[in-house]
Amino acid sequence: MAGAGVSSEPGSKSEALLELARLRQSIRREGYDCIGDFHCGAYECDHVSPYTKSGNNTDAEIMIVAQDWASSDALSADPLDRVSAELGYDPKIPTNRNLDALLTRHFGLSRADCYLTNLFPFVKHGGMSAHIPRKDLVYCAQTFTLPEIEIVDPRLVICLGLNTFLALRSAADHSGSLKMPEAVRTPFCIGETCVHCVAHTGARGTNNRGREQVERDWQHLARIHRSRLVRQV
Repeated sequence: MAGAGVSSEPGSKSEALLELARLRQSIRREGYDCIGDFHCGAYECDHVSPYTKSGNNTDAEIMIVAQDWASSDALSADPLDRVSAELGYDPKIPTNRNLDALLTRHFGLSRADCYLTNLFPFVKHGGMSAHIPRKDLVYCAQTFTLPEIEIVDPRLVICLGLNTFLALRSAADHSGSLKMPEAVRTPFCIGETCVHCVAHTGARGTNNRGREQVERDWQHLARIHRSRLVRQV
């Protein structure tokens, strides 16, 4: 397996997260491929998702949870995407550019200050916009994302997109479905961690929510986060 600089000090957060990565590597989910199936394992890593390479602060106050990392069409393309294989993300695509800008503008943070992951760590067939059924998202939220939250213990989890938020919400035993405007206004808690929904930072999610509203959502979220920190001091 391709290493990613993960410490395995006994009893550490990194060791627990590495065990989760090993669990992901051991599972084949019917109807999906695995990260290691492409280009002789060049995209494989010692994280639940390669996205964590770009944000691996295991003591972070903020965790970012995106939906999924890649599709079979993207990973099977030639030549190998060396930037994504090395960094765990492509800095040029709108999803990542927008996320980085929002984190800096509203929290004064870079992705390296946070812990980043994907809720669905397997590889869907087809293109990047291919649908992932809710049951598969919830399974992965229960199997991987909830344990990641428990291990990292952030104060705030920001879910990118409604599907990500609803899957994590369902995995945490909250029933019912919500539309995006209501989801943004309806955070929930996992222990001491507050989980919030924002629009996906890709072009479609940003345009559907509206750029001005996205800015207001993040501004409000940052204000809430700062007020919680003040109360906890």
